[in-house]
Amino acid sequence: MPATNVPTASSAQPQSPANRSEEFRKFIEVEVLKIIQTLAEAGATPKERVQQIAQTTLDLIKPEMTLEQMYVNAVKLDDTYSELAPVVSKLMREYEEKYEKKALAVVSELIKNGKYDQAQDMVKKVLLFKIVN
Repeated sequence: MPATNVPTASSAQPQSPANRSEEFRKFIEVEVLKIIQTLAEAGATPKERVQQIAQTTLDLIKPEMTLEQMYVNAVKLDDTYSELAPVVSKLMREYEEKYEKKALAVVSELIKNGKYDQAQDMVKKVLLFKIVN
């Protein structure tokens, strides 16, 4: 799945948080499947390890999660399986480009509208999220 299928801040139609989460989950799963397929085709990785990678991905990335929960768990994928480092790197870059920039745009709009308390709350959330990750 190309990166263009990742939800963007400039999508023509606003998406619900559930739709964005679902798209992000599918994106993660497809990227992990690409790695698994490559590992399986190369034959150098034991079948059990490939199965463990798949199971860990399913355990960490679940349909009922929010986008933020999914991101927090997705960046853990390479903690045990270094094979997934390219996926984690791509996810971090995509998430930052698509969602963090959108949050900053929202903050700018809130400030323009004189909603300083809401802007401050949004900035705190973004900073807290960055610190946690």
